[in-house]
Amino acid sequence: MPEYHVLRKDREIVDPDEIMDIVRRQAILTIGMAWEGVPYLVTVNYAYDARRKAFYFHSARAGKKVDYLEANPSVWCQILEDRGYIAGTCDWSYRSVHFPGTARFVRDSQEARHALSLLLDKLEPDPGVRRRLLGEADLREVAVCRIDPGPFTGKENPGPTAGG
Repeated sequence: MPEYHVLRKDREIVDPDEIMDIVRRQAILTIGMAWEGVPYLVTVNYAYDARRKAFYFHSARAGKKVDYLEANPSVWCQILEDRGYIAGTCDWSYRSVHFPGTARFVRDSQEARHALSLLLDKLEPDPGVRRRLLGEADLREVAVCRIDPGPFTGKENPGPTAGG
């Protein structure tokens, strides 16, 4: 496969800290996958474990997403920070991070509980609710998926600049 580069170098995000800021601050991950040449796209909420350099999301234990990922664990992912429409330009302001990855369903119960804890810490503001939900989590009923990412690329359209 040929290697591609961002055509608009003025919009490329190369600072790893800025890329990780987008990863940390956003909550939605879009995952592209394919099985026997048929593409499928799904959007999930996620948590990123910086120590393990892994993304986690949870899902039902069966269904289309599970079938696709088990058949072909190679994925392409996007995290989008939507900054809104730029009035009068027919353009949109955003920052995005893209990366290839390998998805696998977590079989180890400690890692799965750790992933659910990360998700709840990120998404649920009430510590009492976080503890309750984690305590009620039945790992026989929920699947936890881990995505090990390849290299990150970032792109942005910051909108009009000062004085421009």
